[in-house]
Amino acid sequence: MMDWSQFGNFAARYLPQLWSGLLVTIAVAALAAPTALAIGVLLTVPRVAGWRLLSALVRAYVEVMRNTPLLVQMYLLFFGLPLVGIFWDEITCGVLAVALQHAAFLSELFRSGIAAVGPKQWEAGQAIGMRRWAVFRQIVLPQAVIKVMAPVSNQLIVLVKDTSLVSAIGVLDLTLSGKVIIERSGASFEVFVLVAALYLILTSVIGVGFRINEMRFARRLG
Repeated sequence: MMDWSQFGNFAARYLPQLWSGLLVTIAVAALAAPTALAIGVLLTVPRVAGWRLLSALVRAYVEVMRNTPLLVQMYLLFFGLPLVGIFWDEITCGVLAVALQHAAFLSELFRSGIAAVGPKQWEAGQAIGMRRWAVFRQIVLPQAVIKVMAPVSNQLIVLVKDTSLVSAIGVLDLTLSGKVIIERSGASFEVFVLVAALYLILTSVIGVGFRINEMRFARRLG
């Protein structure tokens, strides 16, 4: 049973090591999130534009990525790429695996957000002489952004938590740092309490940041 009276001393002793792991987690998330967003946008374009062949390929990609475990995808990159002569380090493989899977979810969110803006918006814009691209950029896109901002922020928070899987391929992130401490101290419960608290702080800060930006964007449109 954990001695809570000694927990402060335990935390003070091991937080510096966990802090270094937290910085790695932040770095992986900071690389994976914009990569996932960019790929997600690219995957959305063919489906919104109605390009049938590319849309079919994108749908196939989304189904594969959504319905297979991220850890398996990470292993395929890390252990499979060397078989074809591609040698990437652990962080590169981890970032790419996380980004590729979450891009599939994000593309679905983007597509559904655009689809949620009714056809009357398009018709109204074209009725006053606006070109289709102008209607999309000035009328449809701002409304779609408002609709998807909350689910996208939730998805990116899930992305941050999913970075813990990079520990499985040897990246010394927050999770793996905790495992190393457990091997040295034997205090598994105390370490996982600290690890969970650091993840909670990180994701809470990100969530608050997204909510602030969402309110600012809504006020700007209003």
